[in-house]
Amino acid sequence: MTAFGLPAPGVVLGVASLVLKEGATIEHALEVVRAAVDAGVVAVDTARAYATVDDDAAGERIAQAARAQSPELPIITKAGHFRLARSAWDSDSSAQRVRADALHSREVLGAPPSLLLLHRTDRVDDLDATVRELAALRDEGVVRAVGLSNATVEQLDRARSITELDAVENRFALGIDSAAEYRYCVAAGIPFLAYAPFGGPRADPLATHVPRVAAVARARGMSVHRAALAGMLDAMPGAWPVIGSTRVESVRDSVAAAETQVDDELRRAFADDLGARGVRL
Repeated sequence: MTAFGLPAPGVVLGVASLVLKEGATIEHALEVVRAAVDAGVVAVDTARAYATVDDDAAGERIAQAARAQSPELPIITKAGHFRLARSAWDSDSSAQRVRADALHSREVLGAPPSLLLLHRTDRVDDLDATVRELAALRDEGVVRAVGLSNATVEQLDRARSITELDAVENRFALGIDSAAEYRYCVAAGIPFLAYAPFGGPRADPLATHVPRVAAVARARGMSVHRAALAGMLDAMPGAWPVIGSTRVESVRDSVAAAETQVDDELRRAFADDLGARGVRL
């Protein structure tokens, strides 16, 4: 049993776009976060890298506002990736940097993060040392739970030979990405946080990746995003989609997917869309 748990099914709000999108303001971000909490989002996902030029903890301050609104709301943050300038980021996944980031996150949030993830596992130099540091931070109570983000199955295997992972966060864009890490996590009993389910800001429209789901959604007067998330929650137990909504209306619509009835027609459409892309759940 891991130290990190979320209600199932449910949707997580990621705040990256609320901080990093051109023209983003803290005032608007807080409005969206408040709407998400009211709608029933099950956690807020942030990172040290979700920073502005003037505030290296902007994303975590937004998450803290959500926790102030709902004190029991889990806050997920990430270490080892950071902003250098207006259009520049860098990674340092060393044990020393991860500890420094974790301590700073705890200070900003006013309490231990519910979950600390190594942000760019794909860029780590000494995974063993960093995973041992994550375990030490959990043991010391600096953070409540630890895991990896952007990790391969091989990296997950290596990390689990050192310590228990409480969660994994990887990209899972519907109709685009493989489900290999999801299947691994389900088999291992590890919660899987699936970010960018709609493909991210530069992706083609979601309907082009899940056309059968889009057709069902149109016939029912429902957004394809809500229908796709509902199908995902139904078909992928142990996965929590992390959405990047930047509008109050869209965050409410997406969070409502957890309460949306999934029947055989939508279930088949979802399975057929992913199967047509070679994705096996």
